[in-house]
Amino acid sequence: MYLVTVYNFNLALGWASSGVEYAQAYRESIFRKLKIQTKFVFAELILNGNIFDMADRIGMNVNNILPIHFYFTDLKPSISSYTLNKFEKDYNVAYFNKRITPEVVLYEDSGVTVRVVLDDKHENVNYADYIINGYLIRKDHFTYTRTFSEYYTPVDNQAKVHRRVFYNENGTIAYEQLIDQENVLYNMREKILYSEYELVSYFLEKIHPTKQDVLIIDREKYIASAVLKNKNNAKVGVVIHAEHYSSNQTDEEHVVWNNFYEYQFMHADAIDFFVTATCRQKEKLENQFKKYKGITPKIEAIPVGNLDKLRGKRHKRNKNRLITASRLATEKHIDWIVLAIISLHESIPSVVLDIYGMGNQREKIQQIVDEYNADSYINLKGHQDLTEIYKSYFGYVTASQSEGFGLTLMEAVGSGLPMVGYDVPYGNQEFIDNDVNGYLVEYDHKIDQNIKRLGVGIEKLLHTNNYEILKQASYQKAERFLEKNTKILWQKLIEEVTND
Repeated sequence: MYLVTVYNFNLALGWASSGVEYAQAYRESIFRKLKIQTKFVFAELILNGNIFDMADRIGMNVNNILPIHFYFTDLKPSISSYTLNKFEKDYNVAYFNKRITPEVVLYEDSGVTVRVVLDDKHENVNYADYIINGYLIRKDHFTYTRTFSEYYTPVDNQAKVHRRVFYNENGTIAYEQLIDQENVLYNMREKILYSEYELVSYFLEKIHPTKQDVLIIDREKYIASAVLKNKNNAKVGVVIHAEHYSSNQTDEEHVVWNNFYEYQFMHADAIDFFVTATCRQKEKLENQFKKYKGITPKIEAIPVGNLDKLRGKRHKRNKNRLITASRLATEKHIDWIVLAIISLHESIPSVVLDIYGMGNQREKIQQIVDEYNADSYINLKGHQDLTEIYKSYFGYVTASQSEGFGLTLMEAVGSGLPMVGYDVPYGNQEFIDNDVNGYLVEYDHKIDQNIKRLGVGIEKLLHTNNYEILKQASYQKAERFLEKNTKILWQKLIEEVTND
């Protein structure tokens, strides 16, 4: 049992979580198994659901989730458990006219509407809107009890939040937040705070980190400056989840850092360690620190994900059925994969593509599928647990050009899938060895050519005579990412920095 507590700082958690949140979920599991006490601290207030449900959905232990806004109350971590029956009793809406729709439950009476949104997993109350004569005036949020309320005023026929009240378990007010456009003020009773930065600083003041603690920054905004100012004797680490610099703006004299990491890099002398997801990025960052800043900070390469075991070695594959999985975001270019598959379908009519994930590009992708009448062989499957799904596929395709690691790439090789993607750092080059376990294709800034080249790579995979060799090579590559190996790396790093 370690005496160390590791605090992992992030901004938010959502239903369509990014690779950063999944990386945190893998790390939370490893720390739990190493018996390292850990908390995952979220600085932004989640307004579209219960953050503990979101954490539970990606496999995190909710007792290790620490939203800063909840810290200043006595509320316990909890998935949604506040039932609709309890809501009806507590809020005296039994005499209202009740209407149930697929998304919400409505209670209506004399110009008053109470709109209750249920969580999609536990079917308990997520939040409730109170609407009078068509105007939203209040929204209550719930876990196992009411957690906070938002109060609105109509401005230009839109509801604008002006106040939030955060509650203790017994319903008393713990503190308040006042909002005026972009400005916030927190009335903490014993102290007034004037920004999110001050809230994070106050949180750090309250937990009072010591030399036995490690503060890991996963995402920046106002977090890094607050952590460095209030770290006391704790060790501070930064995990890098994406490309850390702009290659087209960097020259022999100057480096242009990614703005998500610029503050941390400019204050590298105050950071005890950096973690990259790949050895290639570690080497690149080491060289750049030495060249541009004349320093050699501690940098470790630790995969941000891991595999509990290799899957599907004897499982039957669906010939020519391909998978891609990611957030459906612009930078993932799922539309390019769709267009490449459409172009191949006439010559290879058996090809099928299943797309897993959610995001703001879903509608655009579906429109392309509909436009080309491709819904018989291209399917949007939504968010699912893919652990036992990968192994049924023939291969994996990615069109992203900005993977710091690529968790789904790791998961795919862990199920022995041959891979197709662009020859770009870092994830693709980490998980795809050209002509060994798949195909890396050239990437440039000409979209039509990129789509065509991706199609050529996919076609090579579908026509290969060496499928079993490609599959075994993926399994071999996946060995390095087994959980037992990642545990050793994290254990070694935490021991080194806390004993330094």
